[in-house]
Amino acid sequence: MVNSYYYNGNQYIPSTSGDSNKGFLVASAVSSAILGTLPLFGKPFERQLAKEHSQNYLYKDSFLNSLKVSGLDKKGVRIIPMELSSAMNDYALGKNAAYFPKEKVVRINTDKISIAGFHELGHAMNDITGKLGKFLSKLRWPGRILAGWMGTVALFSRPKPKEAPKNGFDYVKDNCGKIAFACMLPTVFEEGMASYKGLKLAKKTGLAAPLIKNMKKLYGKALLTYIGHATATGLAVGAASMIMDKFTRPTKVETPEYPFFLI
Repeated sequence: MVNSYYYNGNQYIPSTSGDSNKGFLVASAVSSAILGTLPLFGKPFERQLAKEHSQNYLYKDSFLNSLKVSGLDKKGVRIIPMELSSAMNDYALGKNAAYFPKEKVVRINTDKISIAGFHELGHAMNDITGKLGKFLSKLRWPGRILAGWMGTVALFSRPKPKEAPKNGFDYVKDNCGKIAFACMLPTVFEEGMASYKGLKLAKKTGLAAPLIKNMKKLYGKALLTYIGHATATGLAVGAASMIMDKFTRPTKVETPEYPFFLI
């Protein structure tokens, strides 16, 4: 039998190790289910990017010229055409493109997804020429790591009654879902800035308005992917936290109220 205790005039029944184990299993299952939806957020972007292979020729020359137009070539930025690579990875297959800050290179299959290259050069601008963009870029990985740590914090038990005084760690536990979401925002904002700068660069190269409109559509879907990831991360951590709170917080014993009768 679990012994109860009194705090601040109220009677409480503490959670057991069995409660904590059940809470951990349920919280882990629910958060995993939410995170399992992450691939769905990227599907619209992936589908359009695959369709762009057929009209890549409309963007390729402008993209290759954009390195010079942006002045990034003078900053040491290079484009590595992955269609020339023998490696069988997403970059060579035209499923992805990326800017690598340490090497100052954009790896992209210019025969398939040049449309995505402007965005990657936008990342290069953030990294090299923009103070805010560079700051956000440096926060990306620490933010993701901290968001992951919030998932661990969410699985801590809650041995205190809700009415008990809270310390700093208690506030972190109670708000870990919101913190996890906030930790993902530097990635969202930096990606948005890269797309914005990439679109401006595409206009400078003289790319036709209908093609710019198509780029906006693609980049919008890409940004929604990151927003979805941030939202799902926050929801997964927040759900785990609420479930652990439900299972492990001491239960207040409600004293029944008896009516008085006048005799």
